Amino acid sequence: MKKNRFLIGAFALLVIAIPGCKPNLDLINPQELSKNTYYKTPADLEAAVIPAYQALIGKVQGGYARSFYYNLLAPGDDFNHTFKWEPMYQDTYNTPSSDGLISGSWKDMWNGVFAANTAIAAITGYTGEIPEAQKSRLLGESYFLRGLLYMHLCELFGETVPLIDHPTLSQDDYYPTNAKKGEIYALIISDFQKATELLPVKSVMNADAAHMGRATKGAAEAYLAKAYMYRPILEVGQKAQFDKAEIELKKVIDSKEYSLMPYFRDNFDEAHENNAESVFEVQLHNGPGWLGDDMSDSWRWQEIGMFDGTGGAWWNLAPNKKTYDEFENGDPRKFMTLWCDGGAKYTQVDGTVTDYAYWMAHLATNKDLYGMRKYCPDVQVADFDDGINDRLMRYSGVLLLYAECLNENGKPEEAKKYINMVRNRANNIVPTEQPQLWYQHAKGTIPDVDGLLAENITINGIKMNSIKNIIQHERYVELCGEYDRYFDLLRWGMADAAWLAPLKAIGWTEKAMYYPFPQVELDNNKSLEGNAMNH
Repeated sequence: MKKNRFLIGAFALLVIAIPGCKPNLDLINPQELSKNTYYKTPADLEAAVIPAYQALIGKVQGGYARSFYYNLLAPGDDFNHTFKWEPMYQDTYNTPSSDGLISGSWKDMWNGVFAANTAIAAITGYTGEIPEAQKSRLLGESYFLRGLLYMHLCELFGETVPLIDHPTLSQDDYYPTNAKKGEIYALIISDFQKATELLPVKSVMNADAAHMGRATKGAAEAYLAKAYMYRPILEVGQKAQFDKAEIELKKVIDSKEYSLMPYFRDNFDEAHENNAESVFEVQLHNGPGWLGDDMSDSWRWQEIGMFDGTGGAWWNLAPNKKTYDEFENGDPRKFMTLWCDGGAKYTQVDGTVTDYAYWMAHLATNKDLYGMRKYCPDVQVADFDDGINDRLMRYSGVLLLYAECLNENGKPEEAKKYINMVRNRANNIVPTEQPQLWYQHAKGTIPDVDGLLAENITINGIKMNSIKNIIQHERYVELCGEYDRYFDLLRWGMADAAWLAPLKAIGWTEKAMYYPFPQVELDNNKSLEGNAMNH
């Protein structure tokens, strides 16, 4: 059974504070751990980093355990909420400041920032004996996690979230004000840069099995590059820094620490976690609890996986017809990504084997939407949750980001090589697949980049007649359901408004680029102003 390496008493080690929550400073429990009685040994420092990892999962289900797959996926043009959750606001661009999903994400990300700040202070201030490599690794992990947590906060709520770069030292720290323009972006870049200098490469990190899945030099380089490319979202009005991103992505590729898995599907099951393609993933574990008792599981298969009416699935958010149509004929990834016609079968917990005809016969409405097979087991688990790790950065994503940088930096012919690496893998025969699926014994038939350019086809209104258009298409199908689509359209749209058209067609406005700050936070902290969605 897989163990969650980041769970070990994580939240018992720290009193997690959120901006706007004022503690009772007059109460002191002499038996309670504090920074004055803790962080005295290397083991204490190891434990100090764990809550920042755990925050990505979410103690209040505000991370990848639940809220994130709604908050990050629903605003895009690729998913719709179903009749099962009315009202859901995330895909309406009218999310109220009282919404529980955004409030949960706000709390958990700030929990993580608090934990990362505490760890950074404890590690840098440590005067005991500790191997330099261990101290550097722990500090690198802490900087990486703070950068990643702030990147999420900025993506969700904009760059005016508070800048908190140290543990709470006084009462004033509990009531932070808004960050100034550019400050959050600068912190994210600085944190990832420090992490690239301090962290070991993946093979060194994974040499100790207890460190499997932790942040590595390659992960920090990849996210530093992503932050450079996401700058139009993280610092509105500023251009993406493709030149700097290209340098960092080349480091990841040249490291030879990563490679594409032979089969696309190997990236989305429990048997192939932390594989050669994995750059960074959230470590999940399905324990005995549910409804919040298990702090490291995911409800993803239940809520955005299989169709309603099949094995008790809830099916609250689903890929839409546009997503189905984005896949080219002969692309096996369609059937490894979606539950759809002509695709895989699903076995319920009672042994009933179901197919598309069965799902449509038992589905009440929304028959123009699809199921999400990616991250969803083919055989129903006898639980609400599962423990399949969420891959946040894969090597295929690195290759596509690098191709984008090459193209933006005037090297389109070089870009083709890296797009083709991803497309060629998509055509591989997958002998481990269900036997009725055609690509279990025959290769996929999607052409290389030059072949696609020659076809000059139009997919969802976009002609495949340029490298940029092909990159957006390839990112859509390769990374479907992996949280990038909405943010791709935003960052491209900041440079060319045409890329905002798919979002505007479904109600998006510039005001709705971010979610509102939770109202309870504004009520607690009078020093903080909300963003445009709060007005």
